[in-house]
Formats: sequence, structure tokens, C-alpha cells
Amino acid sequence: MNSSTNETKNAKSGTNSNVVQFNSDERVLDAASEWLVKLDEGLDDNETQALKKWLATPLHRDTFLEMVALWDKMSVLSELAEIVPHTPEPSVKHKAKNTVTWKRPLAIAASFLMVGLLSYQGLNLFSPSNQTEPVSQMASYSLQASTKPGEHKSISLEDGSTLWLNTNSQVNIVFTETSRIIQLVKGELHIEVAKDKSRPLNVLAAGKAIQAVGTAFNVQYHRGDLELVVTEGVVEVASYTLNKANGESIIDPIIKPQAQPLTLVQGEKSLLSLLNSTVETVSDEDIANDLSWREGKIVFRGEPLIDVIEEVSRYTDKTVVLGDAALANMQVAGLFNTNDVDALIAALADNLQISTDYSSDTIVLRPR
Repeated sequence: MNSSTNETKNAKSGTNSNVVQFNSDERVLDAASEWLVKLDEGLDDNETQALKKWLATPLHRDTFLEMVALWDKMSVLSELAEIVPHTPEPSVKHKAKNTVTWKRPLAIAASFLMVGLLSYQGLNLFSPSNQTEPVSQMASYSLQASTKPGEHKSISLEDGSTLWLNTNSQVNIVFTETSRIIQLVKGELHIEVAKDKSRPLNVLAAGKAIQAVGTAFNVQYHRGDLELVVTEGVVEVASYTLNKANGESIIDPIIKPQAQPLTLVQGEKSLLSLLNSTVETVSDEDIANDLSWREGKIVFRGEPLIDVIEEVSRYTDKTVVLGDAALANMQVAGLFNTNDVDALIAALADNLQISTDYSSDTIVLRPR
């Protein structure tokens, strides 16, 4: 994770971090932008104390005031005055000067400001004001890709993004002059999105549109469950339908307006298939383990056998089942190759003292 996102999450939780932070214009600018967003939303007690501590550094305070002037958010100064008394108000001259001064760092933080600041103020990427009526567009780039059970691959896309497909996955990809669309039909993908503010990228799956400008995230669509994990940056989630007027092509999905679309930042995940999706934090270690499939590995760290065989079944064209419910809670730990499920099953048999019965399409595990 990058330092600016770590600082954001620490400020949000009010906890201390063991990560050493380095002074840089980009980091301070990002943090100032995020605090401006939080002030608009309203701070809880922990966030208020965290902001007060952050503003105690002159560079932080000056940067924040310049950001207030740049975005013409003078209304937050009254709230700021309650947190840090005697907060100076930027003069008109100061404000005009800052409009020029901040052009460079503003460009550096453009992706954050678009999906962070604007989304929290109701001017989100999915809002009607940022969408046009669906029109017939020509695809400038299209691709269909898939993987077989046990296979994984990486694909370099036309825009510079890198897409990974996990086992038994299928995607349809269409880029136009104004949009980048990836439809996940089934399976799992991870994508590092090349920054292009003029063409936000949407991943469509199970009625959900996951949008980003330049970030990285993982989407798994398996047996009706749709899970999103953000590994870098910020993404937003909304619902969508396909436009019947153009034969329900994925080129022009109709995004359903939402006052407050679900927003996830780096290190967060959500099960989007739930009626009321919630967001939870994921550790760096868990994310690394979850993404080990890109190197053809599966990592288990004490999961129950019932969950292990559910995961293993994704990497083979055979169905793996338990022949005795007594085996369900046996714990499994280890590193396995995704392209050699037979070796994984053999390792389970040796270490857990279980027998394996193979048929043409099924592997049954039983106690010895």
C-alpha cells in the first residue's frame, strides 16, 4: 500500500501506524484533500482529534488552507475554527495565487479528487450530471478472453491496463472513445487500471458496475457471490442495466443514479451480492494471499477443510466433496500449485489421514 492511503486509513480510525511516513507534496496534498472530504461529511470524535493533530504541522495546515481556497470551500473554515481556533482565512490575493501554484500537485492527485472529493459531495462518477444519454458508439478496441479450470493468464490491454484472469473465468472487453467496459461473465479478475480521466473503466458483473479512473482491484464472481477487494486507490459501485435500444450491448450500460454510491478504498472489501453490502478492512497479508493465484499458487492458513475444497473445486473440472461431515472442520495450512490439484488432494490425504475416491467427474474425501 502507498503511504498516502495508509495515512488516510489511520486518520479515519484514529489509530497509530508503524509505517514511517515521508514528507512529499503529493502525500500532503492527498491527505489535505481527504480531510476536506471528511469535514464535509462530518467528523466523529476520533477523527476530530486526528485532524487537530495533523493540522499542528505548519506544512499540513498551510496545504489544507490552500486546498480550501482552490476548491472554494470557505464554509468548512467555520468548522475548522472550532477544531483549531484562530484559523486564518485565505485572502483573495492568496486564493488567486494558489490557483496557479497548485496546478502541478493538483494534476498529480487528479484521480483521487475525482473519485474521492467529488463522490462524497454528491457529484460522484455515477451521477446523472456526469453521464450522457446512451448513444450508439463504435468500439475502438474489443476482446473476449477466458481461462480453463486450473489456468490463469495476464493480458495487456490497449489502454495500458493489465488484466489477470483466474481459473475458469470469462470476460468481454469493449473500449470506446469515452468508456472502458469489462464484463466479468464468470470467475475472477484482477486489474491494474491505467489512468485515463476521460474514459473511466467499469467492470460489470451480476448487475453491479465497479468504476475507477486509475487504481487496482480484484473481483470474484462465483456461484452467485460477487466480491470486490480494492488493492490500490478508490472505486465506486452502483447498479446498472444494459440498453435494450442497442441490443443490450455492453458498450453503453445504463448506470442507475445513486445519491451515495458504495465507495471502497485501498485495503477494503465488500460482498456486493448481498442486499445491503457492508465494507470491511482486509490486512496486507490477506490481500497478498488472496492474490497469490496470479503466480499460480493457493495459500491456506488454517481454513476448515470444507472451505478448502470449495476453493480447490474452482481449479479442476472435477467436483470435490466430503464423504463424511466429520471432516468439515479439519484445518488446512500450506502453499499449493493451482495447476496441480491432484498433488494438492494427495497432500491433504497424507497430512489429514483421509482417503480419496476418484470417479470420472468427482473426488470424494473420506476418513481412513
